[in-house]
Amino acid sequence: MKFAFAFFIALFTFNTFSETRQELHEKAKKEFYNLHFFENGRGMTISPDLPKFLSLLTKSPANSHPNLMTPNQNIKGSLYKKIFQDRYGFNMIDNKILGVFEVPYKGMKIGVLGCTACHSGKAAGHIYPGLGNKTIDPYQVGADAKIIQTLWGKIPGRSKDFKQIHNASMKFVTTTANKKYANLTKGLVSDAVIKTFFYDDAGIPYDELARAQVKVPHLWGFVEKRKTGVFWGGEHDGSQTGWEFGAELFASHSPDHFRASLKKLEYVVQNVFGNFLPPTYPFHVDQKRASLGQILYKKNCYQCHGDHQRDAEGYPIYDRPKLVSHRKVQTDFDRLIIDEGLNEAYEASSVSDILKVKNYRDKGYIAPKLWGIWSRFPYLHNGSVPTLYHLMIEPAKRPEVFSMHDAGEAYRYDQTYGGLTLFNSSEQPNMLKKAKSGNRSLYYTKRIGHSSQGHYFDFMKSMTNEERMAVIEYLKTL
Repeated sequence: MKFAFAFFIALFTFNTFSETRQELHEKAKKEFYNLHFFENGRGMTISPDLPKFLSLLTKSPANSHPNLMTPNQNIKGSLYKKIFQDRYGFNMIDNKILGVFEVPYKGMKIGVLGCTACHSGKAAGHIYPGLGNKTIDPYQVGADAKIIQTLWGKIPGRSKDFKQIHNASMKFVTTTANKKYANLTKGLVSDAVIKTFFYDDAGIPYDELARAQVKVPHLWGFVEKRKTGVFWGGEHDGSQTGWEFGAELFASHSPDHFRASLKKLEYVVQNVFGNFLPPTYPFHVDQKRASLGQILYKKNCYQCHGDHQRDAEGYPIYDRPKLVSHRKVQTDFDRLIIDEGLNEAYEASSVSDILKVKNYRDKGYIAPKLWGIWSRFPYLHNGSVPTLYHLMIEPAKRPEVFSMHDAGEAYRYDQTYGGLTLFNSSEQPNMLKKAKSGNRSLYYTKRIGHSSQGHYFDFMKSMTNEERMAVIEYLKTL
């Protein structure tokens, strides 16, 4: 009798308090949109009290999402959009900038950047938590902030607390705005700026560093992915939490901030990143064509990208991805360059007890699981291929230049080819001219680390157009 009663209580408790994966995703989404790691004056900050003087364009809302900056209602949305969305690449929900917070600290207002600035992206007009931001431009944010903060810091009579945060903020923007290391195109982030922390921390001089630019990665399935390697090249040990904090560690330039935030980071990785679901394709899918595409996928793509199984409720089962040798995939190698002294800097850093280095002898790139692949354009680790269709044709026929402007908006999504819409061929000469002059909204495959070569295999050479379209249709279902 006691056993039956205990079983009933356990069953009742499970049914009452257990949450579906969709509910856990929604909970994670809410936490993520309000997440930042500012603590004890340290974090990814801009100079104190600057938010007060952005009131021409922004003000803190009185009610919902109190930490998110929102535009002054007297300012036209077009001006706000032009600065924060078009120039800097931030995404916005209801005119609130995702990932930008205003935090009170010791009588000051601190502007703080959170994870969502880069890791909530837009596809086909919708914002999805955990999707990489396609248009964020760390260089432009840093370059403008450096000018403003330099002038702001010259005002006399600042407190010790002000100077501490201001100096860290200046180092942050000065490095992101350094043209030797910065990203060259919107939507890409440069790992070189993070490397500078380890060199500085270990006291090892450096000059030239490989930019190692990558598109901002998606976060669903990350808990399994990091078992292969935390980053695109599979490098670094992801068996324990830590490397996920790389950008924050570089921004605060504080090992103490890292250690103080580690427990929170562990929670976020497991319970926020770990509960994200991929976005469902929002348009019609031709199921008959998708079925043919699934057969072709299993015949030709399975070897690298593996299975995509679902649980009893139809949700994705995340599996550990495979690292594919560069000899096989042949995509841009710049990301895999190991700078002189870098491993020494890792090992000599003050956080080497937590951040363990793992470099594969046979260098290559992770072949990611393809959940939500329809939303993760442009493709390859460096975002050099605009659509799924172009990923299956010979590299010489892939676009040399394409626009990243409004990349996540509905009008920029190509439902047929799966990815970015391309402009008319008549516009290409003018686009190419602007790209060669350094236009940051244009992706130019001749820039360092931007090559669209590789990921072209023997089976693709004999594919018919209908077979390519069938594979695209199947990928929409993942």
